[in-house]
Amino acid sequence: MLELGENIKEILRDRKMTQKQMAETLGIAESSISRYLKGSRVPVRKEAQKIADFLGVYPREWFPERYQSELAEDVASAAVLKPARQTWEKIRTWPEAVKLLGTTHTLSVQDICQILHAPRSWVGRFILPHVDKIYLPDGKRAGKEVDTNWKEVAAIQLGKDIQDSTWCSKEDFDNLIMGSIQSVTKQTKLIPAELLVADKKAYAEEYNAYSDKIAALAEEINADEHTRMEKYTELAELKKQQRVCHRRQLSNEGRQILKTNIVSVNHPDATKSIPVRLPSVPIEKWIFPDEIHEFGEAEESGHKYFFRNGYIRITLAFIDINGTFARKTFYVADAETLYHKYVEEYVLVSEEIWQTYAIRLMSRR
Repeated sequence: MLELGENIKEILRDRKMTQKQMAETLGIAESSISRYLKGSRVPVRKEAQKIADFLGVYPREWFPERYQSELAEDVASAAVLKPARQTWEKIRTWPEAVKLLGTTHTLSVQDICQILHAPRSWVGRFILPHVDKIYLPDGKRAGKEVDTNWKEVAAIQLGKDIQDSTWCSKEDFDNLIMGSIQSVTKQTKLIPAELLVADKKAYAEEYNAYSDKIAALAEEINADEHTRMEKYTELAELKKQQRVCHRRQLSNEGRQILKTNIVSVNHPDATKSIPVRLPSVPIEKWIFPDEIHEFGEAEESGHKYFFRNGYIRITLAFIDINGTFARKTFYVADAETLYHKYVEEYVLVSEEIWQTYAIRLMSRR
């Protein structure tokens, strides 16, 4: 049996209330409240229910066994968190449950669905069996299991909106996800074009010279509404030459890289995936491919976007109680993104090539 008086005192202290205020609110004599706190008297059924509703507690655990027979007809409202449905046997009081809801069990099933971009049924199969959780009945399901809406009780005590009935341990969820990682790989790397040239300043001068020519021609075109088509063709050619002008000033390493580097955005599977370290990015920040939409392109456009921007791919593998496997793929941005110093032009190379030449290229930067 729980120490009823001590538990009531604890909640009153948290709420900064006196036993007199509690008595006045409930319409119970202050002398009776005093006896309950001292443990010299146990509330009768009617007063026990009042106290339980006022404090937002778990009646079956809070009141002595000899009074359970009087509460038998209210057993549905007393059985708040059923051990048969959840691991409630580890939590013996409602205050403990509220504490966990405010500290460790802060992830709702809806949150997990959003993080993993998965329907509730999928989460029920592959996630919930592996994490500790708290269930808050609201009396709205078939059979009306409880009379008290325990979601509302928890919301009042925690001072926040609680829409979901099932709340999971954030630590358990994070550990499950990290333990489900099948691979962390990378196919490509975006590097500044200036890393491939022998003389970066000379490259910058040539690149800027193209910029001046492009700006002058664009101004000329805009000023003449009867501009001939050849001028537009000339402008496009200047921009093309500017993009590849680094090829005329390649260093020995740059020449070797471009000679062996074969990367095609249209055929990403032809580029080897290289294992890399997992970046320190919260799971909630991982990007699901369907979040990237490029209208007018094929279904794989999301994967192409990550490919041509050098993202890291994280593949997760899950298994349900029947031994069925499911996989999910997420992406995170390159944790070691390289930025230009002289020229804002980038080249896409394979991660394999980058790892081979990275030390030599960066040593002369």
